[in-house]
Amino acid sequence: MSWVMAVVMLLHGLIHLMGGLNELGLVHIKELSGGTLFSLPGWSHSIFGVAWFVAVVLFLLSAIGLVARQRWWKLVTLLAVIVSQVLIILWWPDAKWGTLPNVLIFVYIFLK
Repeated sequence: MSWVMAVVMLLHGLIHLMGGLNELGLVHIKELSGGTLFSLPGWSHSIFGVAWFVAVVLFLLSAIGLVARQRWWKLVTLLAVIVSQVLIILWWPDAKWGTLPNVLIFVYIFLK
C-alpha cells in the first residue's frame, strides 16, 4: 500500500508542476483557464507560481520519505496537502479535482 500511495503522491505532485509552469508563464496550457475564485493582484502570480513548485517538491519528498520509511514523511506530507489545498481552493475552477487525492493522502497519513 505504501508504494501505491507514493505513486499517488508523485503523480499529484507532477500535476502541480503544470500549475506552476502555467502560472509563471513558462508554458501555456490551454486546458488551464487560470481563473481563480478571488481576484489576485498581478504581482502575486509569481509568488503563487513558486508555491505550486513548493507543492511539487513537498509531494516528491513525501513519496521518498514514505517509501524509505522515514519518520518525517507524515509532517512533510501534511505540509504538502495544506499547500496543495490552498492552491486548489484559489484555482478552484481548474483545480477542484485535486481535492480528491489530497483527501486520500490526508486520510492515509492518519491511518498509517
